[in-house]
Amino acid sequence: GGPAIVAAAGNGAHKPVPGAGADAGAAFVLESKGTWWHAGFHLTTAIVGPTVLTLPYALRGMGWALGITTLSLIAAVTFYEYSLMSRVLDHCEARGRRHIRFRELAADVLGSGWMFYFVVIVQTAINTGVSIGSILLAADCIEIMYSSLAPNGPLKLYHFIIIVAVVLAFLSQLPSFHSLRHINLVSLLLSLGYTILVSAACIRAGLSKNAPAKFYSLSSSKSEQTFNAFLSISILASVFGNGILPEIQVTKRPKLCG
Repeated sequence: GGPAIVAAAGNGAHKPVPGAGADAGAAFVLESKGTWWHAGFHLTTAIVGPTVLTLPYALRGMGWALGITTLSLIAAVTFYEYSLMSRVLDHCEARGRRHIRFRELAADVLGSGWMFYFVVIVQTAINTGVSIGSILLAADCIEIMYSSLAPNGPLKLYHFIIIVAVVLAFLSQLPSFHSLRHINLVSLLLSLGYTILVSAACIRAGLSKNAPAKFYSLSSSKSEQTFNAFLSISILASVFGNGILPEIQVTKRPKLCG
């Protein structure tokens, strides 16, 4: 774990510092010097992922009215949830317990014991699935670009899977989330660029005289409608179901508290 204890500062204020039993990683993270815009980089790149690119498909499966309503509802619930989580983190930090991991926060709020291990198991399962999916998706995208540039090239999909896995293994050795701030800034700029380009291309295609026929109606098959609705809900849930806020918030400088 990485609990913190309260130590008196020279001016009479108090600030959280690593406890004597904190592991080396926790002690390093608790010395972070990040700012709020660094946290913005991390939070944006944590949410803007492959699932965001599937949002148009989610709206296609639910229809404009239900899709936008569900998207807005889930976004509002997530904003409220993150607001509560942030307040709980601040509350714990003011009392000398600065959590750097979601599982520690859950154990503090819900009680230690089996809840701690339950959160660990759930997080491990989610991280494993996301890691495998991200590697495969990144490798597939690189292969598509490679095939466009070199149609007869010798490299295959498994080569790119190995390359992506090696790069991610290297990045995983960085000592803290704060160490990724420059990489996440580049990722943020790329995401903004992609969004701008795709939006401009869609507007141009919609205004073009030669644009393909538009079809916004749902499928006539009831079973397909049901399947698409559940698939769309799972996409929306995966976009906003992100509990990485404690790890991101702890990259900021510790706040002084009386």
